[in-house]
Amino acid sequence: MSTRGGSPAGAGIARTAVPVDAAGGHGIELAGEAMVALAERALLWPARRTLFVADVHFGKAARFRAQGVPVPAGTTAQDLARLDRMIARHALERIVVLGDLWHGRLDPDSPTLDTLARWRADRRALALERVPGNHDRATGAMAASLDITLRPEADVEGPFVLRHHPEPHADGYVLAGHVHPVVRLAGPGRDRLRTPCFVLGDRVGLLPAFGAFTGGFVVTPSGRDRVLVVAGDRVLPLPARSR
Repeated sequence: MSTRGGSPAGAGIARTAVPVDAAGGHGIELAGEAMVALAERALLWPARRTLFVADVHFGKAARFRAQGVPVPAGTTAQDLARLDRMIARHALERIVVLGDLWHGRLDPDSPTLDTLARWRADRRALALERVPGNHDRATGAMAASLDITLRPEADVEGPFVLRHHPEPHADGYVLAGHVHPVVRLAGPGRDRLRTPCFVLGDRVGLLPAFGAFTGGFVVTPSGRDRVLVVAGDRVLPLPARSR
């Protein structure tokens, strides 16, 4: 797979499907584990009641507004509301962020940090973990204040290697983010649509950006990649002929 933006990713296809989730997600087998790609742009590991998300970028919209760019407020609340829906629906015990939880260090009196602190205070039983991303530098103190466990880059869990950058690893199947993948779809009447997607290869699974204010890079999957597109409240496999 290639990207417009220069970020690498793995190749190949995860072939064995599991039943489609009733909530609109799409089941897939990865490295022998039954997983579900959710329409909320997250990957569910039902056997461990664990959710993987990538590229949340908390604080990005606030930083733009501070620089005089008129972008909407409320994106942090939107992202937390999506997490809450998934926590309740899937009885989650843990959320693992595959890098770029933050868009950068926030001031201690930041409204974004206050919102996150109040959300976290009501969910102390939920385990939160984070793999480092390129935007997460100098954010260790914020993670500690929210009781977020910091995991090393390329940490291994079961058959998976948890990374931010989508690069293959000898120790297992890589789950990663960083690219913010989207695909461009064409329809009748010269209709064009860009939509977030999961790109699942033989060695690397690339997640879409979770954050509401993140943007995306158009990717060109290889013929062996399996592409799952986020279509409103559903996740649908993209036929090879549509790419």
